[in-house]
Order: sequence, then structure tokens, then C-alpha cells
Amino acid sequence: MRSSTLFGSAALVLLCACTKGDKEASYLQLGTVSVEVDPLTEGTGSHRITDLWVFAEDEALGVWESGSRLPVLREGEVTIKLIAGIPRNGMRDDRIQYPFYATWSGTVDLRDGATVRIDPTFNYFTGNIYWNEGFEDPGFKFTRSADSDTTMLLVNDPDLVLTGNGAGRIHVDPDRPYVRMVSSDAFTPNGAVFLELDRRSDHRFLIGGLMDPTGGGSTIDLPYLFVAPTLRDDGGMPWSKIYVDLSSLFNAPGLTNKRFYIEVQLVDGATSGTILLDDIKLVHR
Repeated sequence: MRSSTLFGSAALVLLCACTKGDKEASYLQLGTVSVEVDPLTEGTGSHRITDLWVFAEDEALGVWESGSRLPVLREGEVTIKLIAGIPRNGMRDDRIQYPFYATWSGTVDLRDGATVRIDPTFNYFTGNIYWNEGFEDPGFKFTRSADSDTTMLLVNDPDLVLTGNGAGRIHVDPDRPYVRMVSSDAFTPNGAVFLELDRRSDHRFLIGGLMDPTGGGSTIDLPYLFVAPTLRDDGGMPWSKIYVDLSSLFNAPGLTNKRFYIEVQLVDGATSGTILLDDIKLVHR
């Protein structure tokens, strides 16, 4: 169980009340979390919701890890609201309410000493703008930079694909040590901007931005975040979702023609590096 600093004391008060008072708590089991999407506009429902802000009749009960069981000092029909939390930029110590998922709400019937399970399904807010690359078509929404030694390829092997029929594969080695893939489209966001992507990798890669500071067609390179490989010590290499917060980068004043890129450069001492990508989604308003 994980509770935030903000609401930790409230959770402790609840626990003490359950043992010292004559009223027995009801319990809420946070079950399986999912995201429902319109595949035509919102891409896939891939997610990494790790935490939930929990409210009972609009009273804050704290921040809890998905799968937690928490006490609720209420009984009868109770409205529960949940706000989805994610690790920003893949950092476990920087978990935030994701600004593009709408609050989940449902009614449960609580009874003293009993546990009620909920399996929340979140939806994206209406009004979001999406840029999706699911690698289902032969052409990519990326352009290879002129100085790249190699490129991204489409793979259709089911063992290499997360969802659908395709994934993007980037491979670097000493003969082809560098590649940069730039989004073919430019963006004009107004507020929060997040890049969602799933990756399976044995090598780090860089996410950055290319912007025009003058409006005259020139560009500046703004490196932003190195994304760690998913390779484990036991040799396993699972798929993992990351939410990259590009808000500060894309809302910097005076910049136009805003694009993002994915760059891989062979690290000194490495003999090769492979990155598989799927379900890339840039969300903004």
C-alpha cells in the first residue's frame, strides 16, 4: 500500500478508527484498471496507471496503488470517484494525476466489515487532440534525419509486436551507430503535452524537440529525456509504457514548427542496441 504525503495522515486516522471505535470499517478493493478508447481517434488503450486518487462522496481518502485494499468509514450506497495517476517521465517518485484521463465515478454498496471490489475503466477527456502512430501501415509518420546512419523499420513478427499487426524497430551497431526519427507533423499545443509510447529495448534512447525560434525555417535542437532500456538482469526484455511530459518544451514562448524526435546513438562500449516501439501517441489540447 502506498499513500501520498498529502493524504497519508487521513489514511492513518481511518485505520485507527477501525480498531478503537465501535464502528467497523467497510473496505474497497481497487481491482483491474483499464482505459477505453475510440480506436479511430484515440489509438489504443495501452496504459500504465499505477496510482489512484480515491474519493468517497467527494471526501479524499488518499492516494493508493492500483490493487490496494483500503478502509472506508461509510456504509450503504456511496459514490466513489477515482483519478488516474501515472509516473511522469517514467520516474516512480514523480507520480501525477494524468491530465488527459477523465475522473472515473461509480456507486458501491458498502457494508461493515465487507469488501467491495471495483475495476475502473477510464476514458480520455473529450476535446483532446491526438497524433497516433500504431505501425499498422507501411508508411511512418516520421522522417529520418539527413545525418542518420540507419532508419526505423516496420516489423510484423507477432513475437515483436505489442498490439495490432506491426511495430517499429530501430537497430544500431558500430557500422550504423546513429539514427534520428523526427515527427512528420508539427504541433501547436495550448497547455499540457504528453507523449505516450510503449517500448521494449536493450538500449537507451533520447526524446527531444526541434523548434523554429524565428519563424524563418531555421531549427534549434532541444534534447529532453533519455528513456531507459527495459532489459532486466535475468535477460527478459518486457514491453513498458512511458508518459513523457513535453509541456514545458512545447509551450516555450517564441517557438514555432514544433516537432519531437526519437534518437538512438550507440553508447561507447556497446556492440549493438535494439529498440521496439508501438502505440506512440502525442496528446495535447
